[in-house]
Amino acid sequence: MDSSSDSENEIVNLGLMAKEYESEEKVTSSNYDLSISFDELQDAFNDLHKESAKLVKLVSFYKKIISSLENEILKLNIVRRS
Repeated sequence: MDSSSDSENEIVNLGLMAKEYESEEKVTSSNYDLSISFDELQDAFNDLHKESAKLVKLVSFYKKIISSLENEILKLNIVRRS
């Protein structure tokens, strides 16, 4: 029991450390004066949009694979029960 309690405490501590780090990052990053042109923002947006489109296609592809594998599992379970 002690080892699982220790593991849970370690996970909680790591989570708190990560949250603290995120908070520090937000504070320090807001101290910088960022000068970004509209064109730079537009380029960054376009790059993100292209990447997003690629990921949407990839997710769709994997959903089809998952569906196919689920159907195969159903077929195998039916054959096994027969």
